[in-house]
Amino acid sequence: MDDLKRITILHSNDIHGKFTGETGEDGKLRGSMAQVAGLVAQTKKDNPNTIYCIAGDVFQGSLIDSDYQGLSTIDILNLIDIDVMSLGNHELDYGISHMLFAGRYANFEVINANFIIKSNRKHLFKPYYMADIDGVIVLFIGLLTETIIDQTRAEGLVGRYVTVADAKDEIRRTYSVLEQKGRKADVVVLLTHNGWDADLELAGSLEEELDVDIIIGGHSHTYIDEPVVENGILVLQCGSDNTHIGKLEFLYNKATDTVEDFSWEMIPVDEDHCPADKYVTAMINTYEYEINMKYSKLVTTLKRPLDNYGRGNTTEVGQLFTDVFADALDLDVMCLAASSIRCYSLDADVTLEALREAYPYDGKIYCLEMSGEQLRRAIMYMLRPEVLEEWQETFFHFSKRLKIDFDFDSKELKVEFDGIPLEDDRILEVGMQEYYLVNSETGFGIRPDELIAGEDGVMIASPDAFLTLQDYLSEHDHLGGKADNRCIIRGDVGGFALDVKSGRRKKGMLEK
Repeated sequence: MDDLKRITILHSNDIHGKFTGETGEDGKLRGSMAQVAGLVAQTKKDNPNTIYCIAGDVFQGSLIDSDYQGLSTIDILNLIDIDVMSLGNHELDYGISHMLFAGRYANFEVINANFIIKSNRKHLFKPYYMADIDGVIVLFIGLLTETIIDQTRAEGLVGRYVTVADAKDEIRRTYSVLEQKGRKADVVVLLTHNGWDADLELAGSLEEELDVDIIIGGHSHTYIDEPVVENGILVLQCGSDNTHIGKLEFLYNKATDTVEDFSWEMIPVDEDHCPADKYVTAMINTYEYEINMKYSKLVTTLKRPLDNYGRGNTTEVGQLFTDVFADALDLDVMCLAASSIRCYSLDADVTLEALREAYPYDGKIYCLEMSGEQLRRAIMYMLRPEVLEEWQETFFHFSKRLKIDFDFDSKELKVEFDGIPLEDDRILEVGMQEYYLVNSETGFGIRPDELIAGEDGVMIASPDAFLTLQDYLSEHDHLGGKADNRCIIRGDVGGFALDVKSGRRKKGMLEK
């Protein structure tokens, strides 16, 4: 029996600043980071052979996080018995150098093996973490999605010096370093932030000699009913926003060097399963009090509550925000990424806190001249299946003077501006977020240099997008309303189809 060791790995991903939790209709608290802390502590007490890991994206998603640029998040997490966390894309929202500081501030290891400096291939973060669990050496290797390069382009000079290396090359490199140090792992875990499909693809491509046992991932916010074994590798993910914690238990047989007899479950983060830690509760309450004092004021009152469901269709909040930016900045067209609106809905009474959580970005908005041909080409690229069917790539909201009518089946696209068909040589002043200007090839299929078309090049329409939104809404009441038909998408699109009355797509209702 000494050869058999029972090991528990608890795992979270994509917490996104969700620390306070929510109280349901039954009066019970759910999703609090204090409850996570309590579960981790209780599990480690019951089985000392327990590790708790996080597969990236603890930053961005609440004012407690964004108002302190993630340092409040590290403060809270430092009170929890976390062993290791992999770098997620949102950990770089406040800049590479800021995250390097935050990583040093953390009491736990923040790892990544494949986000490296181009010229000398040095790692920016420690690439791996090794834990000795009752004589069993468990190796965690951190891996990050390649799309992070789109984000680092907006960092200017520093962003040009980094790249994402091939995952398999960095796994081999880690093994080589450990071999030189005379160290060897018994169990290998890839702690990734790539997305579910990418993790399955990675698992399927790993050669047997790489000897990977488990992939614990994040990024796609995927809930699974049961683990998937791909190419002999156990692949796991656990949703998002602190709703659940994954719990993997397995026996490691030292005699045969194998992982066997595993079980896995998703544990709800609620009062029935997770005792709340009083110290974490106190720290969260302190930050929440400070945020409430600063952000409780009313910004505006809308006509009614607005919804923002879905990243592959037009929404009421998306239409409101694009119209506000277009009017406030005197633009012909405002183009706003759906993924930058971080809420599912807005209440009619919009507090500064709700607005900040809905749009947490301070970045610049640029004004550039685009021809009708360029704009039509960009819209056509946006309406590809990866956006409309899979909701994996970026959908863009447009302000009301532009009308889009697209038939997904025939690929026929009609675009009007001010009710007139948009001609190829018509020049429009288009507003665009800085991130999507520098990554226009990814979002629109157009190189950035193509978009700098005017005599004066690109102009800064607003140096602070959030302040523009806040100032305009504070001066205008009773805005918003039902989504109009400025963006009509016809045909069968992945089980969605057009609701002719609203111009929006709904699941399970196919237009004939």
